[in-house]
Amino acid sequence: MKTILMTMLAIAALQVKAQITTTPAPADPVKKEISLTTVSVNEEGEHLLADSKGNTLYVFDLDQNRATPACNSACAEVWPPYLITADEVLTLKAPLGSIVCDNKKSQLTYEGRPVYAYALDRGTAADAGDNIGNVWHYIKIEETPALAVK
Repeated sequence: MKTILMTMLAIAALQVKAQITTTPAPADPVKKEISLTTVSVNEEGEHLLADSKGNTLYVFDLDQNRATPACNSACAEVWPPYLITADEVLTLKAPLGSIVCDNKKSQLTYEGRPVYAYALDRGTAADAGDNIGNVWHYIKIEETPALAVK
């Protein structure tokens, strides 16, 4: 009886080994397409640049012609910079780009201007931050560009 049991275990082990060695190796993982931005439509029917969840993105007039973003510290609490990873930076296509912040993190840019969210926006395509202080503006997209990055 013991011999039969040992023989059955040996056969089962050989079958498992055969399955393991004959199973093809998985194909190289396909690099996922990263979509950092979308286009949302506000109540006026305007197409706005938005993050991947549909939240409106903004630019700040004081960032023009600066090497680093002007909105930091307390400003960034209300206007959080749209930060991206080093891997995401490598996938960007114009008009998207990036800039390095004072904290050495990368921030998304649109046509060279740093991009921010507005903490008080509530919901997809909300645009309450537009024209605050005459220096904050949503990013109106005339035509839906191919902003998905690969």
